[in-house]
Amino acid sequence: MSAPAVSTPAQAEPVELLALPPMRAVLRLAVPTTFVMVLATATNVLYTYFVSRLGSEAIAAVSLVFPISLLVGTAMTGGLGGGVASAIARALGAGRPGYAVEIAEHAIGLAVAVGVAFGLAMILGGTFVFRLMSGPRVDPAVLDAAAGFGRILFGGAVITFTGGMFDSMLRGEGNVRVPSTWSSVSLTLQMVLTPICMFALGMGLPGAAVALLASQFLATIPRAYYVFGGKGVIHPAPVPHRIRRGPLREILQVGVPASLSTIVNYLGLMILTTVVARLGTAHLAAWGLCTRFDFLLMSFAYGFAVAVLTLVGLATGARRPDRARVYVLRAGVCIVALLSIPAVVLWWNPSLWISVFSSDPEIQEVGTAYFRLVGPSYPFVAVSMVLAFAFQGLGHATIPLFWMIVRVVGVLAASIVCTQWLGLGERAVFAAVAVGNITSSIVMVTLFRWTERRVAAAI
Repeated sequence: MSAPAVSTPAQAEPVELLALPPMRAVLRLAVPTTFVMVLATATNVLYTYFVSRLGSEAIAAVSLVFPISLLVGTAMTGGLGGGVASAIARALGAGRPGYAVEIAEHAIGLAVAVGVAFGLAMILGGTFVFRLMSGPRVDPAVLDAAAGFGRILFGGAVITFTGGMFDSMLRGEGNVRVPSTWSSVSLTLQMVLTPICMFALGMGLPGAAVALLASQFLATIPRAYYVFGGKGVIHPAPVPHRIRRGPLREILQVGVPASLSTIVNYLGLMILTTVVARLGTAHLAAWGLCTRFDFLLMSFAYGFAVAVLTLVGLATGARRPDRARVYVLRAGVCIVALLSIPAVVLWWNPSLWISVFSSDPEIQEVGTAYFRLVGPSYPFVAVSMVLAFAFQGLGHATIPLFWMIVRVVGVLAASIVCTQWLGLGERAVFAAVAVGNITSSIVMVTLFRWTERRVAAAI
């Protein structure tokens, strides 16, 4: 059997990244991804705007689907995808490019298998899931709209997962140019196709899901050509020559805890969505609009987080833990400065976001309370996100998983007690979320410093 193909000239790229000044290395990887996140923000704003033109029932329906979409998408990109990027980065940092090829081949198989399995599960059981999430006060028409939208969106999960896995593989080798380019193409296509499918073709809300999947599919084709065409640092085959436990273990020892952490976080969001839904349809719609902004904003932090994952992984593989610490510090400073601006602006004038989508006074009131209470905690959430990805780069994703469980259980318990037993309203839920965000950041900083010192002592 021939040895896995590796691109010799391109192998210098990971080494060059480690040789760059820390801030320059962080920005070199973070800026292209952050640009894509800016484009994603514009796309999602337009996406939400188009949905809002269909009325409050459509907004509420997408609010039910949104947490699940976030859960599975982030579980793949930040979970299994993060495990793949970390494993490839550590292998390349340690001078083992052939092993990185094997990891990439196993990653592709995992993405396809998980995408097909999840798509079938949601096609068959999606209605049941949405019924569990919706409360008795939610209009049955909202449930029907959510089920139809979700069947299309999640039925094409294999497209989303495979394209995302290609990006994770490339980021692991320090290549953010190709993922950024084709993600930008996908998002631009989505902005164009969404109104065409929804309104020009008369498909309504399902048209939004069709447009998203079509855009992702078209942008996945050139990604596959790049990965399998021998243009990168490593040259994986579409199917591994044989299934081996070593590459799977490298992926899963980081990917599974990271995915579980994401699942725990978004299951918490789903339950919180259920808690808020029981307060009324307007509360659910406002919650959906505000949490959508949260995740649009956190997408900026994602650019710095994935940069940290790659750089910390390379530094860990190269046995340079001092470098890993500096990367985290530089990225943390950047993202806190970046997110402090929208936190202050929305605390001052929440209607800047809410009024774009709805003039309903009750939605406006609930949304204002959300941004006044939760908005100031945005920089703390970003720090926690960067540190979670840094843990993946170290190869230690179990520690943040345990803390995530504690945090989510605490916020849920406080929210349920306040609303169901004490008779308090949405402000109690929002306050619990804000306190959880701030506390989580402090604990994650402490845990990372402890873990990083242990890794350095073991080298």
